[in-house]
Amino acid sequence: MKTARVLVVLVIGLLGYAGFWYWQSLAEVEPAHQQSDVAQAINQCDLIASKAAAELPEVLPFQKLEKAARQSRVLDRCMQDRGYAQNPAWVTEANQQAQRIAHEQGVSEAEAYETLRRQAMLKAQPNVVGYWRKPA
Repeated sequence: MKTARVLVVLVIGLLGYAGFWYWQSLAEVEPAHQQSDVAQAINQCDLIASKAAAELPEVLPFQKLEKAARQSRVLDRCMQDRGYAQNPAWVTEANQQAQRIAHEQGVSEAEAYETLRRQAMLKAQPNVVGYWRKPA
């Protein structure tokens, strides 16, 4: 009778330990890859820009454009405050892409360029000519 109780206690203890170990393995977070400084700045500034334009209405089409313009402007100013500037190499490449996109989609070059610019402002990819650079 005593050996049965001891055996039950050992089994419960082992099951408890196995359950705890399983829970810990689920709860462990894999270390995230280290973001670059520019990516961290973009994330911080994007959050600020989103908050700055959050209260603007978006009922009419021009209001959506105004909201996007405000977010873009706030993001630009925030990045400038952190020491980043527009990359001239990106501008050259984007102008060429904007001409091609404008021709393909039947929109103005300015609209194609602005669309590219707003997309590129939020990206920080390694080994790609990025929108932001930190002047030396």
